[in-house]
Amino acid sequence: MKILLISDIHANLDALNAVLDAESSKCRGVICLGDITGYGPDPEECVRIIRNLSSIFEMCVVLGGNHDAVLSGKLPLEWFNGHAQSSVAFTNRALSPESLEWLASLPSTASVSPGVFASHGSPLEPLTGYLWGTAETSSALSWLADRDLYLCFCGHTHEAAVFSETAQKRIRYPVPGEVIRVAGGATPAVDRAASVSPGVPLIINPGSTGFPRSYNGARTADMSGDTLPISESSFPAYYSVWDTMENTVTFRDARYDRRSVEDRIDAKM
Repeated sequence: MKILLISDIHANLDALNAVLDAESSKCRGVICLGDITGYGPDPEECVRIIRNLSSIFEMCVVLGGNHDAVLSGKLPLEWFNGHAQSSVAFTNRALSPESLEWLASLPSTASVSPGVFASHGSPLEPLTGYLWGTAETSSALSWLADRDLYLCFCGHTHEAAVFSETAQKRIRYPVPGEVIRVAGGATPAVDRAASVSPGVPLIINPGSTGFPRSYNGARTADMSGDTLPISESSFPAYYSVWDTMENTVTFRDARYDRRSVEDRIDAKM
């Protein structure tokens, strides 16, 4: 089964639609790692789409993130900086009572399948814990190993990343087109897949769909070695695809014109 991995949509309707247009007909499952709302101009529209994913995909897991949790008081507003607090106020006004109630019901973690876990942030601090590849990440990997969890998907940092305790390439920042082999079997059809030792926990962040914080400066490279320009009219929405039969995760991006999004953000301020 191919499972779409999305995270940190942040009310960016154009980015979300770009990803779903690219992958919804190819994937049978979806995992949304949270932060559906926050920052962007279209919280109600994005919530409605995510709520409807279960009617599109055979398998559907949806988590709530810190920007979703603050709306129901699960996280104090003071945890956020001033800019984010303004976004929370706008989101509260823009969302319907039904959407607010649904967001309040979302968990911040989920057991996806035997050995596979999902969390918005660190599994040790699902709503607030960032994983940057240092001591906090080692603690999270140890937590996974103690529970016989070999794979964990998380978001929160807005940056695509792969973390493991293996000696080779303990931290990876994959580019679109890169394939990571997860524990569970060989994948001879994937020439460039980076192998991971069976039984060694792996944490994978698919990157941010709505508001990526890192895209290799002004250009992004794909696995062919080509560089693709990033501009207002060609902006990346990052996501990944987990192939449970091939035991791989492929990092991808969908391009969209961000100018209308920025216009709507300006209009809401």
